[in-house]
Amino acid sequence: MIYKDKVIVVTGGGRDAKGNPLPTVDSGPFPAQVNPVSSSESVKYGAPPLTAYYRMMMGSYGGDLLTPTGQVKWRGRSLSVQGDVEPWIVNGRLHHYEATLRVG
Repeated sequence: MIYKDKVIVVTGGGRDAKGNPLPTVDSGPFPAQVNPVSSSESVKYGAPPLTAYYRMMMGSYGGDLLTPTGQVKWRGRSLSVQGDVEPWIVNGRLHHYEATLRVG
């Protein structure tokens, strides 16, 4: 698989038991392939005007850092991971990870 893009995986963040913010850690850049899947426009008040979805594939070196609540930085944009991160096994070995990303 040829990975044409570079992504940075953002881990950590959130709040501790006392409500203090926890730092985030940027890991990477890692090679990946990011492809557009769909987009939708909203005319409702208060909703983001545009939501775009992407499908990302990345190798085992970096893909193991992805979490269902994580984020990815790609081309200067911050995208959130939607749903589970799927490991793809080929011939009994881990080949790559796939995840759906959302912006907006």
